[in-house]
Parts: sequence; C-alpha cells; structure tokens
Amino acid sequence: MNKLAVPQKRDEGWYLSLMAPNTKGPEFAWLDPSRLYCNSQAFSDCVTDLLKPFQSDTIDLVAGIDAMGFILGSALAITLGKGFLAIRKAGHLCVETQTQEYTDYSGREKLMEVRTDVLKPGLHVLIVDQWVETGGTMKAAIKLVEKQGASVVGVAAVAIENSEGGKWIKENYKHSHCIPKNLQSQIDSQYLESFKNFNRTITE
Repeated sequence: MNKLAVPQKRDEGWYLSLMAPNTKGPEFAWLDPSRLYCNSQAFSDCVTDLLKPFQSDTIDLVAGIDAMGFILGSALAITLGKGFLAIRKAGHLCVETQTQEYTDYSGREKLMEVRTDVLKPGLHVLIVDQWVETGGTMKAAIKLVEKQGASVVGVAAVAIENSEGGKWIKENYKHSHCIPKNLQSQIDSQYLESFKNFNRTITE
C-alpha cells in the first residue's frame, strides 16, 4: 500500500480525498467516488463508517441499487453476514419483477425493477447506493421495497447531498453517509477542495 495514500492518523472521512474529479464533461457525474474502493484500507473504513448508525438495528437483507450500489451493498452485506438483493435497471431480470418509474440525477426518466420472490412483510432491509444527488433513484428503490411489504431500516451511501430529495430522505429515513459536517457544503456545491491536490497514485 502506498504510504502517501493512507495517513498515519485516519481522521473521519480521510478517504474522501481519494475520490477522482470529473475530467469528461457535464454529461458525467461530477466526481468518481468508486476510486476510493481501489484502496483496501479506504474501502474497509468506508464500510465500517456506513454501518455505525445501524449497529443496534435488525437488518435481514441488504439491497443495492444498479449499478454502483452493488459494490458497496455487497460489501455491507458480507460484513453483516446477510444476503444481498440487486435492484436493477428495468429489462435485466429474467424472472417476475415489480417496477418503479423514477428520474435519475441527470433528469432522465427511467424504470427500475426488483424480483418479487424475496421481499415480504416483516423483512428489514438496508438500501445502499454509491451516491444520493437528487434522491430520485433512492426514493424509487424505497418504494419498490415498501410496495412488497418489507420495511426499510435505512439508507446508506458515500454521500447524501442536501438537495430537495436528499433532505427528504434524511428527514424520513434513518441514514448513514461518510461526509463529515465540515465537508457537507463542498459536497452540496459539487466541488471538493481536495481536487486541487489530487493524487492519482493510490496503490503500489
């Protein structure tokens, strides 16, 4: 592991500086959070931080949102010793599904789906995505879980922006994210000061 990538004292959210800025233009997300997963210590600390608020909660199943929520969701599920359910973009599952319309962060109208043979009343589900920007995708996933009678224990993401949708999620559901209070304004303005000193090397 590159010693420059992991500080001796790992402060809250230290790994967020590993996230990469957008270099391809406005049609893409404003940063690449998944870069921190390439550093094993960063990935481990991120998972640990996301699970802290739910230590006393009953979680029967972790659901991850297509596609980047699959990475974090699977890691959380394995850490908890629980199963993982994929919430997919519509058209990818070859079994009976329930669907939900939504508008993603770019303003595009889409459809997501989930299989109908797993979720049921009494099941406690933690929903995971990589990032919550407008909240549209997460709200659709919540509806899919609840329509089948399962309970949403909470939602988890690397960041939940204070958009209208993000605030709604924070106000209505237990949640966890990796953003210290002093960085929330940078997240909401969609620019991190760490971009100025961006280091491209994260592993040996």
